[in-house]
Amino acid sequence: MATLGPHRWGKSEVRVSKIHRGEVADEFSDVTVSVLLEGDVAAAHTEGDNSEVIPTDTMRNTIYGLAQEHLTKDLEGFGVVLAEHFLSRESVGQATVGLAERVWQRETANGFVGGGSVRRAARIVRGRETGTRGGVEGLVVLKTRGSAFSGFPTDEFTILTEKEDRLLATSITAWWEYAEMPGDTAATWGMVCRSMIDSFFAEPSASVQHQGYLMGEAVLAAVSEISEISLRLPNQHHLDFDLTRFDMEDHGIVFQPVTEPYGDIALTIRR
Repeated sequence: MATLGPHRWGKSEVRVSKIHRGEVADEFSDVTVSVLLEGDVAAAHTEGDNSEVIPTDTMRNTIYGLAQEHLTKDLEGFGVVLAEHFLSRESVGQATVGLAERVWQRETANGFVGGGSVRRAARIVRGRETGTRGGVEGLVVLKTRGSAFSGFPTDEFTILTEKEDRLLATSITAWWEYAEMPGDTAATWGMVCRSMIDSFFAEPSASVQHQGYLMGEAVLAAVSEISEISLRLPNQHHLDFDLTRFDMEDHGIVFQPVTEPYGDIALTIRR
């Protein structure tokens, strides 16, 4: 006999933008929202009874409706409003809201330049589990000196040469847990990103793993409200290109960037 296992439903990739009108200058938000709900809707699966299933179309419309009053530069705050709104429905036991904001750079009082890779992110969970996370995705950094990788184990398949100084590039994805909410989440997001960037460029490292730990340490030192931060640091390889094959002197300054395969390093730093 079949039985129903874990189940959930929601609406993903809902993109909403908003102008924040100001007397001197406007602000602009460009956010993609996903909502996932869990609750007492087993009958929808087993009996075709939809009486407790909030339509995903309603979820989309709710995002737009609540955005007019509640979508501010406090991305986490908007997520909390959405999660608590859906959790107020009797059939919902847990609501998870994910948000990703495209970062637009100011050009004039009312003009912006976009198109970069960086996304500000947040994840709000309310219900049986509760948590608030801030994040950043696509923060690409590169330095031409100040990174090493040596002293690693070798075997018959090892061809990688040791490097005491090398080019290092990565696209940072970071998520952090708030032990308590800061008064200004937008400023805090900027402080976290600035701490990671400053650490990346200022502190030499013995590996990507070491670099990530130094960056996490810097964030925890800068923002007291954060209890832990998790980093994912894919190594964006720039491979040595051997010019001696062309009877040229190789000065070690020409590389071949490759997108895959890539090293994938992840770590969590806690207080």
